[in-house]
Parts: sequence; structure tokens; C-alpha cells
Amino acid sequence: MRTATKHALEAVNREVDRLTAADADSARRLFDVALAISSNKQLAGALVDRSADATAKAALARRVFGERIGIGATNVLEVAVSQKWESDAQLVVAIQDAGIRAVAQVSGAHERIGAELDAFLEAISSNGELELALGSRLARGEGKVALIERLFAHSLSAETMDVLRSLVTLPSRKRIRRLTTNARESVADQAGRRVATVTVARALPEAQLERLRLALAKRFGRDVAVNQVIDQSVVGGMRVEFGDEVIDDTAAARLKNLRLQLA
Repeated sequence: MRTATKHALEAVNREVDRLTAADADSARRLFDVALAISSNKQLAGALVDRSADATAKAALARRVFGERIGIGATNVLEVAVSQKWESDAQLVVAIQDAGIRAVAQVSGAHERIGAELDAFLEAISSNGELELALGSRLARGEGKVALIERLFAHSLSAETMDVLRSLVTLPSRKRIRRLTTNARESVADQAGRRVATVTVARALPEAQLERLRLALAKRFGRDVAVNQVIDQSVVGGMRVEFGDEVIDDTAAARLKNLRLQLA
């Protein structure tokens, strides 16, 4: 990540940190903003024009969206468009991420949203047809939204459903599994934590998960939430992904290393 982009994201996240429960309705409007900017190339171009004055871009954003999205989302949006972005797509993703963080921030339900995103991730990871349907670039966003509402609205909270609607509606080249993982990490990060994705063949007992969480927290120097993914192809052992670091202690990895040693 380039330094300028990192600083831009930090500025947006600081504004999200200022949101309170009173901004609940406004916060979720950031998802609508991301979709609207993504759908209007002329507007998107104007909002990321690096030669344009930041104040003028903020005024444009306020004029287009302000009355519809409320004060909280408007403040976040103004900060976002005042930054330097490399592309309009980068701005759109930043606003969507701000929406995810904002929903968690104003609800205070970081743990619940995170757990529900874990459950959704496990559902699509174990159902290839569902993952394909939700990730298809040919399917319309409305159809994907209808599908997740039919399957998950009864078991997931309104906040998590808002996040998922945005993930399946906003155009992206990333797979739905990766988008969901990114959203999970943003929710955890907003709560001051990071997420380690642990892939195993069979679900680990709670006591073992807690020992693993404490070990990872000690290794990385901060609290860690564990997202457990069941993949029977692992056979044995586990694979841990934490940011860019991967610890692969699966049976398949050990067998591969043994073959390399014998070659």
C-alpha cells in the first residue's frame, strides 16, 4: 500500500471513529454513496481529480449527497473526497469500507457482526453453487440481494445484512469470499483487533481456539480474533493467515515439504 493511500485511509477512519449511535441511519447510507459514485463515472472522476481543490470536491459531495445521507455520513464523505486517490475505484472501495466500519462503530456490535460474517463465510465456503451465484459478474445486484435476504435475513442482524448487501451489489473483481474476509477484518480492526483466518479439516474445540488466539496475540503483540474456516481437503493440521503472514502446518504442506527434501 502506498504511503499516500495509507494516510488517506487513516484520515477517513479517524472520521468514522467520531460517529455515535445517533448516526446509525446515516452510517449505513455510506453504502448507497459508494454504489452511486461507482455508477456515475463523471461524478467519480470529479471527486478524485487530483488537480481539483479539496474544498471544492468536498462541496460537490455535500451538494450531491448531503441532504440524503445525514450529517455523519456527509462528514465521512467530505474527508474521503478531500484525500488523494489513485483511481475512482479506490475511492469507492474506501467509502464502502468506511460504511462497514461505521455500521460496527455506531452499533457497538463489533463482536456480533464479526461472528455473523464468519458464519456467512463458512456458509459460502461450504457451498460452491452459492458462492458462485453471489460472486457472478453476470448476475444483477438485485438478484444477489434477494438471494441473501431469502437465505440469511432470518439469522443475521440488520447491520450484517447491510454489509452483505453492499458486498454483493457493488461491482468488484474480488471473489465474495475475499470481500467478506476483508469486511470481517475491517470490523475487527475498528474494534482495535485483527483477524487471523485458521483453516482446518474439522472444527476446533473452544478451548483449543482460545489457546490458539492467546498464542497468536502473544506472537503479534495485539489482540487477535480467530475466524475458523472448515476445509476437509486440509486433512490434518491447520493453516493460519494473518495479514501477509501465512503459517501452513497442514498435512498437505508437510507432505509437499517432504517430497521437496527427497527430490
